Amino acid sequence: MYCVNGKHFADLYRNRISGYAEWWESELCCGFYFNAANIGPYMSLDETCLSNGEVWTFLTNKDGHGGRGTLAAAIPGTKSDEIISILINAMDKSVRRRVKEVTCDLSPSMMLIAAEVFYNAHVVNDRFHVQRVYNEAVDEIRIDIRRRLIAEENSRDKSVPPVTYSNGETMRQILARSKHTLMMSQNKWTDIQRHRVNILFKHHPILKSAYNLAMELRHIFNAKISPTKAMGRMNEWYEKVMALGNNNFRSVIKTFRNHAPTILNYFRRRATNASAESFNSKVKIFRSQMRGVRDRDFFIFRLVKLYA
Repeated sequence: MYCVNGKHFADLYRNRISGYAEWWESELCCGFYFNAANIGPYMSLDETCLSNGEVWTFLTNKDGHGGRGTLAAAIPGTKSDEIISILINAMDKSVRRRVKEVTCDLSPSMMLIAAEVFYNAHVVNDRFHVQRVYNEAVDEIRIDIRRRLIAEENSRDKSVPPVTYSNGETMRQILARSKHTLMMSQNKWTDIQRHRVNILFKHHPILKSAYNLAMELRHIFNAKISPTKAMGRMNEWYEKVMALGNNNFRSVIKTFRNHAPTILNYFRRRATNASAESFNSKVKIFRSQMRGVRDRDFFIFRLVKLYA
């Protein structure tokens, strides 16, 4: 629009047209947002950074499908005791009992909140976060091998050129360029990636074994089996991982076993936290469109209008 002062129009929209002032007094004056109407049987719990390291916890309804009716609660911070107190005081027991399932990542804080607030629901760890824990351990092996090669190259005679393999790359280059390939299934590899990984596996069998176990874990999650059968297959998988004898996997197995009940709950309905991750992406896109969050409360107001 021509001949319109942009700042004046923005202030007019915020303070008069949008209804933000009345909404703030009735909805956000306590420092958080909650809408009991958006509590359904299948919920997701996740945390999102708004700006300058300020993290909020979002409770979303899967049945909202990322549109209206999705956002049920937006609470500043991630301290479990504070969020538990807020949600319990905001909801009657009948509303909390309505929730049958809550998905979250492997954050102890998020799992504690879900278990304490929604006492009647199954808490489910997102399978992709579970797989990522193991994939990170596989990548640590790759990094350790590459660091050892760098140390060896730094101490060798520089007049001798490094060994190149049949694809024209040195082992350092192969290791550096295989990071994402080792996270993919074989049927998605290109011919170049397959050639590179075959060389890598030939010279470093530990990576081949670790990769095969990563694919086996993926197959377990892809199988449509009961939690009981999944537990048996996971126990067999644990034994194979421990047989590798690599220290990088000890903490992985410990994490998996500590969270076994919530990991196995995935096999009840095969529910993931994808809806929460999708909502987080929308928040980040909206934040970038607004060129950051300069007015936090007004930003929450606009999220509520779009998604609650």
